[in-house]
Amino acid sequence: MLSAKIYPPIILNEENDYSLGLINFESYNSIPNVDITNNLFHFDNSGEIALPEGSYEIEDINEYLNKQLQNIKESDPVQLQIKGNHNTLKCEIWCNKSIDFSKNRSIGGLLGFGNKKLAPNQLHVSENPVDIFKVNCISIECNLVTNSYNNGNPVHIIHMFYPITPPGFKIVEKPTNVIYLPISTRYIDEILLKITDQDGKLVNFRNELITVRLHLKKLFD
Repeated sequence: MLSAKIYPPIILNEENDYSLGLINFESYNSIPNVDITNNLFHFDNSGEIALPEGSYEIEDINEYLNKQLQNIKESDPVQLQIKGNHNTLKCEIWCNKSIDFSKNRSIGGLLGFGNKKLAPNQLHVSENPVDIFKVNCISIECNLVTNSYNNGNPVHIIHMFYPITPPGFKIVEKPTNVIYLPISTRYIDEILLKITDQDGKLVNFRNELITVRLHLKKLFD
């Protein structure tokens, strides 16, 4: 939630109509696809590795897990290979130990696997495409606007876009055609903004600086 106090307040003329539009939105794409809800890799009945919160490609997940497995001293070391198939968009996994994606907080769903166990020494292909992009759509909600709808329901969304910026790079969203929405008040002393995903959940930018520019426009007859 972002908020800004306006002092002195903006008092709009009762005889005019006004609208508000988003000019630009900027931040860094630090949105994690691995967090406390899906960061565990379970193997060999009792083995468990926790991945730190972050933005990962499949290659990054494979590299991190293999580094951690190298630190486990066993007579029969764990061998693991995880890779994505760019044609089918599915994940392929081979391991000489069993893998358990049925436990809580498993990373299996991100890799396209259901709640299941994988037998050792077999190549397994995920039944679903890899869900590497946790946030597919970003909505910017503003408490001042009206006449916005999502699936037929009234909302306060002033702008919506689909992020294409890779993790770690700057998101710069500048609408080519700004959509102006009517505002619901004549007295503006505070602006509240929410950045949400396709499910209406707040997007985690991990404390990155977020810049939003809005344009208040008077409507003429």
